Amino acid sequence: MIRKKPSPAFFSLLAIAMIVFASLSSCLTLSESMDMLASQAVSQGLLDRYQAVMLKTAAKAAVEASRGLTPEEEYYVGRAVAATIMSNYLPYNRPELNAYINKLGQGLALYSSRPAIFMGYHFMVLDSEEINAFASPGGHILVTRGLLRKVGSEDELAAVLAHEIAHVALKHGLASVQGARVTQIAAEFAIDAGKATGGEIAAFTSSFGDSISELAKILILSGYSQAYEFQADLEARRIIASAGYDPRALASLISRLPSHDDKGGSGFALTHPDPASRLEALNGQPLEPIKGPVARKVWPMPRQEKPNERATDPVLASFVRADRFTAIKVYF
Repeated sequence: MIRKKPSPAFFSLLAIAMIVFASLSSCLTLSESMDMLASQAVSQGLLDRYQAVMLKTAAKAAVEASRGLTPEEEYYVGRAVAATIMSNYLPYNRPELNAYINKLGQGLALYSSRPAIFMGYHFMVLDSEEINAFASPGGHILVTRGLLRKVGSEDELAAVLAHEIAHVALKHGLASVQGARVTQIAAEFAIDAGKATGGEIAAFTSSFGDSISELAKILILSGYSQAYEFQADLEARRIIASAGYDPRALASLISRLPSHDDKGGSGFALTHPDPASRLEALNGQPLEPIKGPVARKVWPMPRQEKPNERATDPVLASFVRADRFTAIKVYF
């Protein structure tokens, strides 16, 4: 049986439908909206009944694409993204430094909005002079030696890690993967709208391969969106303040990072908004008051007779942090 070739009006309607896919957050609302859209299009002669069925099939595929991933799926997708990034960067073989970064990072993660995730947070230093850091879904955080060399204190290092933790906690990478899946479905359906079957539409959601590759490319070449970066900055400042670090450390570090005007810039200069715009956004939002008492715990705890009295001493904490940061900085 020969099917009627889709009209230009059909593709216009399809484009509208795909915008609806991206804008609606409720799966029920999406299904109902596509049913109504298809019915109206048939009644107005824009679609035949076969094309209406195809539109509804694409809607179901988009619902599947936009569903929330399980914690396990998020972890394995993120691990694949991190592995792809590491094909461009070598890990830095300094166990002492990686152990320090992990202890510091995991302690900070406890103050994030997602302190407990599947398989926990993982931190690694990359052996690269490039000034950069990456956070993929599932808690995989990579920081280059080049960025570490820009850090002047443990407070600023905590700010670096907290910013990347914030990307994970706020699910920025996950949103990028899911968005890529919906975009892929929309593009392929538009191309094959007149001949595809339901099975072929369903196959569009069968693999994360292209999305993983795309997310790794985004992280390496362009970074997250400006809005996501500003959100991560605000969340990072909240995290370090809650953990007992100086909340001004993030702005202090940002002010020394490469700007977009730097010739031959790479890393942060390409994957993050210009420092001036980040500082403007950060300073435009007052620091939120910390809810409840903050235990400024010293890590690792020194031997003492009355730990409860000294563990919350910010002066002691600053000395301990300065000493261990100075000791570990030789590996940067």
